[in-house]
Amino acid sequence: MKLQDCINFLLTNAQNTVFIYFKHELHDLDVTPIQYATLKCLWEQDGQMPSQLAETLCLDSSTVTGILGRLEDKHLITRDFSTEDRRRVIVHLTKDGKALEGPVNEIITRLNNEVTQGLSAKDMDLFRHHLKVISDNAASLSQAAGAHK
Repeated sequence: MKLQDCINFLLTNAQNTVFIYFKHELHDLDVTPIQYATLKCLWEQDGQMPSQLAETLCLDSSTVTGILGRLEDKHLITRDFSTEDRRRVIVHLTKDGKALEGPVNEIITRLNNEVTQGLSAKDMDLFRHHLKVISDNAASLSQAAGAHK
């Protein structure tokens, strides 16, 4: 099999290319693509625990802790202890974090439209379905082989 026909190569190349473009376009707002994803979760439901964010983003807790630290350094979120259980940390958006929602979502919508130009809504639905099938297959095979995420 040629490298260009390997699904891992194709997915990695597409992801890296899109990531670099999104990172460049979000630069002026001082937000990275993964920081955007984290903020998006909080824009949809403020006051989540880091473990909830990790699950939604399909990331391990140490990665999420690092992302939250950088967002906190930028004064976009706060991490507060739960009043019911001091062991639980709750992540909240700050005023600045909330204020980024409109500008960031506008850029993300534009970028998604740009990078999917030429694909119909039906094509996009099929593309999402195929990505899910590939992801589910890989997860099942990894689990069967004893690999860990």
